[in-house]
Amino acid sequence: MRITEIEVANYRNLKQQQVLPHGGLNIFVGNNAQGKTNLVESVYLCCIGKSPRTDKDKDLVCWGKDHAVVKVQYQCRFGEGEIAIDLFANKKKQVAINSVPIAKMGELMGYLNCIYFSPNEIRIISQSPQERRRFLDIDLCQMDKGYFYSLQRFNKALQQRNTLIKQCMSVEQAKQTIFVWDEQIAEEGAKIFAKRRAFCQKLQTIAQSTHQKLTEGEESLTAQYVSQINGQTTQEIRQNYLALLEKSLEKDFQLRHTSVGCQRDDVMLKINDVDVRNFGSQGQQRTVALSLKLSELQIFKQLTGEYPVLLLDDVLSELDLNRQKRLLNFDSNLQILLTTATPLADELATKCKTFQIVDGVCTETK
Repeated sequence: MRITEIEVANYRNLKQQQVLPHGGLNIFVGNNAQGKTNLVESVYLCCIGKSPRTDKDKDLVCWGKDHAVVKVQYQCRFGEGEIAIDLFANKKKQVAINSVPIAKMGELMGYLNCIYFSPNEIRIISQSPQERRRFLDIDLCQMDKGYFYSLQRFNKALQQRNTLIKQCMSVEQAKQTIFVWDEQIAEEGAKIFAKRRAFCQKLQTIAQSTHQKLTEGEESLTAQYVSQINGQTTQEIRQNYLALLEKSLEKDFQLRHTSVGCQRDDVMLKINDVDVRNFGSQGQQRTVALSLKLSELQIFKQLTGEYPVLLLDDVLSELDLNRQKRLLNFDSNLQILLTTATPLADELATKCKTFQIVDGVCTETK
């Protein structure tokens, strides 16, 4: 998969323009606040329909403007495609795939696949389980629209269950109607759990091999999905999930929220059997984050038949030269959009296309 054209207008500080990346390494050079991150962010927006930096679409429209446009043309193994997003300061965004408007954001998933890597992505390792669930959910939503819709239905049912618990005066009153939401949560939660666990099993195998290469065999990485839920078949998982919800009702009533389920699951990451989140150095955490990103690329290739586009936002400064080489030379079939404040070393910048970004304008350089 590769992007052939990026068109933007009034997206954050980006002026109206077209950018034509090539199929390999594309380097976008510029000082801070010139628009480098905004450009790769606009591509990611066309991938999953939201920004990695804000949940408010109006923040993506240039200050003083009412309307912004992002349009990405791409090629994949199925042919050519185009995704266009119109953003507004005062109303909901509009998304079109091949000039056909879509009604639900789930319809966007899987057309343009991207992996986004920025210095903030180290939070996957260092921060709360929510970040690691987000990491799983973004990948699975791109690969499986059914997962996206299950996640939507699950979150809605969970919200309704929590509201009911807060409104009821007693556990007995809650029991009269809470089974409706328990059934929906268990139904969708079982699908989510099964798919997350299967993804983590693939991730474990690939990430372990990748991490050993990055550390020259000195460290062994394990990635294990951790959950209160268990079971083998989807039906067995569903029954166990339902029993878990019923058993926890009194505790949930006291806490005024649902305390069990896949909204509390985690991915345990260990280096040589030591929890990297709590005991790993910052360098180790960065290397684990890189291992996960490289592993994502391979999983996408296995499951979809082609690599996603790799978006690297100012990450090279976080990596030593050896790791920079491994990242940029991962595979000649991989398209990379890389932002940096300083030009790359000559040994890294071979066979690349370079652009300069100044005051929101991107210009190809020779």
